[in-house]
Order: sequence, then structure tokens, then C-alpha cells
Amino acid sequence: EILNMDQNEYSTEEYKEEIKKFIDFGAKQIIMTGAPGTGKTFIAKEIAKEIGGELEWKENEEEKKYRLVQFHPSYDYTDFIEGLRPIEKKDNEGADGKIVFAKKDGIFKKFCRKVATEGDKDKKYVFIIDEINRADLSKVFGELMYCLEADKRGNRNKVLTPYENLTTYDDEGKKMDNDIFKGGFYIPENVIIIGTMNDIDRSVDSFDFAMRRRFRFIEIKADERLEMLDVLGEKKEEAIRRMTALNNEIAKVKDLNENYHIGGAYFLKLKTLNFDKLWSDYLKPLLQDYVRGMYDEDIIMKKFERAYLNVLPKVGDGNDGIQD
Repeated sequence: EILNMDQNEYSTEEYKEEIKKFIDFGAKQIIMTGAPGTGKTFIAKEIAKEIGGELEWKENEEEKKYRLVQFHPSYDYTDFIEGLRPIEKKDNEGADGKIVFAKKDGIFKKFCRKVATEGDKDKKYVFIIDEINRADLSKVFGELMYCLEADKRGNRNKVLTPYENLTTYDDEGKKMDNDIFKGGFYIPENVIIIGTMNDIDRSVDSFDFAMRRRFRFIEIKADERLEMLDVLGEKKEEAIRRMTALNNEIAKVKDLNENYHIGGAYFLKLKTLNFDKLWSDYLKPLLQDYVRGMYDEDIIMKKFERAYLNVLPKVGDGNDGIQD
């Protein structure tokens, strides 16, 4: 479902409350979509800090309230669920030995194992997938697509994995004698998955319909959450004015839409840059990528620059009558 927030300037707090309601009503998987720079990952972390139970992680103590991974095109099932990984076998005296391959948990299975063995059944545990659409999701999730269904959670709905007949080893290279996932893997009922994605990303087609129907979609717009710009002080009002003017111009281009808007996170760079540098080093290259290949690319870029710089076209300069 798409959360329609048109004509509203939603703050971080309001987004968090809406998403928390969805989770309270039973949503297990949520994806936040929207233009680049709208703070989707930040909101996901803030929600996790508020609703998430605490787990200890040796790798990153700061992530006790959630676990985060960022997908990329090379990410696969063995990274996410389980697979054969090299481990160093030690001899009887504890000295380093030879390298062998053994079955080890991927980051998500490790998270689920920790929730199932150490977590509180009355608490929720949040797993965040940043840029979720940048990987081949069918390959990454595999048979877990079945487990993503809200009524297919828990140890009563175990699924067999391709590596089921192999013994699992922990990070220290020791066998897991009492493996709770022996006989099948499952996602605990209190695991919440929050993903983020940009609709304009060229890899968005990897998100097939089978995966889409298992997630609840929430759109975050570029002209919302502007409270993030409070840190700019006196620059805030000018930043909002320029961002609004630029996004209005982007919306006029035939092949673009609000998914191509510039989010407020880009303007946070004004803490160390001036407006001109922000344009030349960040916004201009991004916008050029948007319009590359359009027949009137140069004219469109001039209009973008004028909107951002608040420079009105001069009558008779050849561009004031151009149709978008």
C-alpha cells in the first residue's frame, strides 16, 4: 500500500508514528520509497531505536537496537542467508591451521538466530535493508520468499535450504551442535524488516511482483521532513527556497516527475559548502544524469540552474519561450 501524504509537510516524528502504527497493526515488511536525499535510512534507524529490542553484536556495538545491511549488485544468497565460506581450522594446540570451506550463516540468518535464541518474544527486532532494490532479490531471498508472508513466520513454518544437509559453523570455526535451524530455517515472528529504495534507480526493475506484494510501501516526498535543515541556521530559509524552485522546474520536464526531486539531505552539505559549490559539485552532475539523452538537454539544464540560482530569463534571450 502507498501511504498518501500529499499536501502535508510530514516531519520525522509524524512519519515514525505512522510507520509504527502499521507495524502495530501487523506489518512485518515495510519499504520506504522516495526521491534521493529524503532521509529514508535515517527514519528507519530512528524507528528501530524506538521499537527495537536490544541485542549484543561484537561487530558493531552501536547497532544493538537494529541490524543494517546495504544491498548491491554482487549481493547474493550466501551473503544473506547461508553458504560456504572459508574458515581457518586450528590444530589441537590452538595454532593456525589450514583453510577449509564450511557452511556459515549470512547476516540475516545470523540475525534471526540471535533473535530466536537470545531475544524477548514480547519485543520486536528490526533488520534494515538499505538500497533493497539494488540486488537481485529473488536470488538473495531464495526460498525465504515463502517465510516473508505474515502467517508463514515461526518455527512451525520451516523451509529447507540448499545447504540443509551440512553442519553449520560459527564465526570462530566451531560446529553448532545445538542448531535451532537444524531441520529447516524460519523467520521469527517478531522480526521486522524495513527497506529503503529510490524509485528512479535503474535497478528498480529487479523488484518483481512476487516480492512487491510481500512489502508495504510508504512514499516519502522531497518537500517533507524539512526540519532536518534546522542545522543550517540562517541558510535554512534560502535552502528551502532554492530546493523548492528547483524541484518545481524538475516537475515541468516531460520525462521526469516528483521521484526525481532533490531531497533535503543534499542541502545538509551547506554546513561546509556554499550554494555555488553545492550546485557545481553535487546537484549539477546529478541533474545532468537525469536529462542525459534528451534532445533539449542543454536548455533544460539552464532552466534548472536558473531556478536554483533564482535567475529569471531575460526577454529575447532565446530560452524564455521554450516549451518543456
